[in-house]
Amino acid sequence: MKITAVSVGTRGDVQPLIELGVELRGRGHDFRVAALEKFRPLAEEKHVPFLHLDGDADRVMQLLVTDYVTSADFMNGCKTLYRETPRFMDTLMEAIEGSDLVLYGILSGFARHVCDYYGIPCARYFYSPFDRTNLYSLYTVKHDHPLVGMSYAMIEPGMNLLTCQLVNNWRKEHGLKKWRMTDDYRVQNGKKVLTFYPVTPLFMPPDSKWEEHIHVTGYWYHPQADAADYVPAPELERFLTAAKNDAEKPIFICFGKAQSPELAKLQRLTLEALRETKLRAIVQADQITKEEQTALTNHSNDSQLYFVDNIPYSWIFPRVKAVVHHGGNTTNGLGIRAGCPTLVIPLALDQYFYGRTIHENGCGPAPLYIRKKLCSKAQLKSALLDLASGRYDRRAGELSALLRRENGCKDAADIIEHFLASYSASSL
Repeated sequence: MKITAVSVGTRGDVQPLIELGVELRGRGHDFRVAALEKFRPLAEEKHVPFLHLDGDADRVMQLLVTDYVTSADFMNGCKTLYRETPRFMDTLMEAIEGSDLVLYGILSGFARHVCDYYGIPCARYFYSPFDRTNLYSLYTVKHDHPLVGMSYAMIEPGMNLLTCQLVNNWRKEHGLKKWRMTDDYRVQNGKKVLTFYPVTPLFMPPDSKWEEHIHVTGYWYHPQADAADYVPAPELERFLTAAKNDAEKPIFICFGKAQSPELAKLQRLTLEALRETKLRAIVQADQITKEEQTALTNHSNDSQLYFVDNIPYSWIFPRVKAVVHHGGNTTNGLGIRAGCPTLVIPLALDQYFYGRTIHENGCGPAPLYIRKKLCSKAQLKSALLDLASGRYDRRAGELSALLRRENGCKDAADIIEHFLASYSASSL
């Protein structure tokens, strides 16, 4: 079967699709990933065919992550990207044509309309809550808040409004009926659309009220493969082995690839707080210059800080005491899988949800925030000391053991194969 997974987003959006592709290609399926050009090397190093979509990944990051504050910012960002990429739908049509199944996420929802044009069944994937439940919410501060279920009320209308504004001219030009505010992305040709959540059920337990088309599979990754292929620099090995016991192990700090003045301030504040705590740390500091990194290293004790560039999280996380990061879905999963207590400092979207989830599961301090007001150095210092205190180690270890029993790629591939077999049979 020919399966095309479409992603318009960051590395964290694309990587899980590639990992699912490794599983499905190993079963003999023709699986391809259609994404923005920046992510071609990620697919090719895993031997998963890559299809080009027009668009600038850094621009997507800026408009939908870095500049994101309110839902209006997100909507306006989507509109700006659509206007700036006039050939996007053309490249999407080229990528999808001839597929037996198309997977798409929230930012790649335009794929649904191309599927309608070609008569191809589609499936949806989301990295955070999207289907209504009273158990948890992407938006409310507390998962047990009485308005949790109501927080989903504007998701589908918001998707429909954006569709009506951006895609109806394309639909008309291609002979499709105008999309209406009452139409439903959750249904295609009268059937519920297959929906995946590549998240551990520990963080997103399936709602018993959900129908059988919704699946929380566990994360889509093969962390052992990445860890096996990585060869660290000798200096990094020496920094890691300098720890005489678990208490002296470094923590790992990374805030993703997003760039903004607030993130640069956060990075500097975090490094200043680290100096005062005397904690050893390995830092992926993409938000500040190499010169600043060198100056900070020279200013501190040489045994306290070590800066790295790109490094597989699946390799480094099992070798550190704890992690500090932005709270992206896959990064979150890899950290807990490695048994690392976690401090989340979210920037946008699902990162807030995972910050709360980590804390509520007893795996780390309450998340810090930077959007409306940048967290202070004193808050950072307190949270870092709390993170490294050992109080979260046991619970992180318990969840790690449970996560290692999951195989999200296998479970998702089984579901897709069953769906395609059933779909083919019903079409005869």
